[in-house]
Amino acid sequence: MGEVNHPLAHGDTIAAIATAAGPGGIGIIRISGPEAWRVGRRVFRPKYGRQYNPREILRKLVLGHAVDPVSGEHLDQVLAVFFQAPHSYTTENTVEIHSHAGPAVTARVLQAALAAGARLARPGEFTYRALMGGRLDLSAAEAVAQLIAARSTSEARLALAGLEGGLARQLKPVRQALLGAAAAVEAAVDFPDEVDDILTVELAEALAGRVIAPLEHLVQRATERRIWRQGAVVALVGRPNVGKSTLFNAVLGQHRAITSQTPGTTRDAIEEAALIGSVVCRLVDTAGLAQAGDHLENLSQEMTRQALSRADLVLLVLDGSAPLTAEDRQLMAETSRLKRVVAVNKSDLPSASPPWEAGTLEAGVAVSALTGSGMEELLAAVAEALTGGQPEPAAGEAVASARQGQALECCLKAARRAAVGLRRQDPQPELISLELAEALAALGEVDGQGAPEEVFEAVFSQFCLGK
Repeated sequence: MGEVNHPLAHGDTIAAIATAAGPGGIGIIRISGPEAWRVGRRVFRPKYGRQYNPREILRKLVLGHAVDPVSGEHLDQVLAVFFQAPHSYTTENTVEIHSHAGPAVTARVLQAALAAGARLARPGEFTYRALMGGRLDLSAAEAVAQLIAARSTSEARLALAGLEGGLARQLKPVRQALLGAAAAVEAAVDFPDEVDDILTVELAEALAGRVIAPLEHLVQRATERRIWRQGAVVALVGRPNVGKSTLFNAVLGQHRAITSQTPGTTRDAIEEAALIGSVVCRLVDTAGLAQAGDHLENLSQEMTRQALSRADLVLLVLDGSAPLTAEDRQLMAETSRLKRVVAVNKSDLPSASPPWEAGTLEAGVAVSALTGSGMEELLAAVAEALTGGQPEPAAGEAVASARQGQALECCLKAARRAAVGLRRQDPQPELISLELAEALAALGEVDGQGAPEEVFEAVFSQFCLGK
C-alpha cells in the first residue's frame, strides 16, 4: 500500500494503555515505533540484572519492575515483552508492559513511557500502523473495531472472518478483473483504430462474470445478513394500558420501565439492548398511541411514530382481555405494511373472544407479561421474523458491513454501466474508462487501495484509544 497523507501517518514512537479501564488482573501498556526499545529500556528493569539487550529476550515475558525514568522509583512489579519489526502487531519495534490493572498503576506506567520519549497514541493508531505496514488491509482493520464492539456471538464471528481476510480474499480477483478491463479500455483510448478489436463482447462478459456476479453476491449477502451484523430495532407499540411496559420489562428480565394501571404512564421512548435468539436488539418501549391530547401527549405520540419509522420489527401489543377498540384498529392499519409480530397480552385474565375480527390480523402469540406465560413462544416468533428463518452465519463467513456494502453497491453499479457501454454497437472508451475508474475508487473504499483520506478517518474514528 502506498503512503497516505493521514493524521496518524507519523514515524514517531507512541504509547497507550491497551486494555479496558478499571480494576482487573492485568493492564497492558503498549509502546510502538522506532524508539520503542529505547523507551522500553528506560521504563522496564528486569528483576535479575539491570543491563540487558532486548534482542536476547525477544517474544519472552520477563519479570521485573516498571520504573520512573527520572527518579528510578519502582511503579509496579511487571512482565515485559519486546517485539522486533516486522514481527509485531504494528510491524514496528514494540514493547508491551503487563502491569496490575489498577487505574492508578497503569496511568503511572503510561506516564513513565511518555516521560521516556513516547507520545500518547491517538485512537486506532496502532491498528493504522499495522495497516500501513501491510499486516492488514482496510477491511481487516475495520473488522478489528467491529470485533472489539461485538455484542453477540454472530457479530463476533462476522468480525473475525473480516479480520482473517475473508472479504479481502473475495475482493482480490474482482480488483484484478477491474484493472484488466481498465487496461484494455485505456488501450482502446490510445489506439482508436483498434477499438473494435479491443472493446469486444467477450470483455463485457468477462466483466459480468468476474466482477458483476461476485459483487451481486456480496451485496445480496450483506443485505440478508444485516440483522446479524448490525442488530435490529424492535419497537413495542399499542394503545395505552395494554401492558407494553410490563412486556418490555419481561423481555429485558429487569424492571426498567415504570408500570401502572393508570393509562398513559409512558410518555417517552425508552431504549434498552436485549439479546433475542442470537440477534442483538434495541428494544424501544413507546408511549401508547391514542386520540390527540395535550401538548405533552402529542409530543410523546410523535416520538412513538418516529420509533416506528426506524424499527426493523414492530411488536404490536393488544389486550387479550378486552375487545378490539378503535385505537387498536388504527394501529393495525398503521403497522399493516411493516414487519410485525402481534403479542396478545394479559392471557392470565379471562379472554375476550375473539379480540379482533377474523381476517383482520394475523394470528397473535398469547402471552402474559405479568406471569411470563408465553414469553418463550413470543421471543421465538420475534427472532423468526427478524431473521426470516435464515440460520446464523457460519463460522468463517465474511460479510460486508453497512459502510462496505454501500461502497460495494456503488462499485457494482459502475461496473454494470461499463458492461452496458461495452455491449453498445459504438462503444465509447472514454466513458467506459470513467465508469471503471469509479468502480475501482468505490472498491478502494473497502480494501483501502487508493482510498481518500476521508475514508480512513471515517473507519478509524470508530476505534478506542489503545488499539
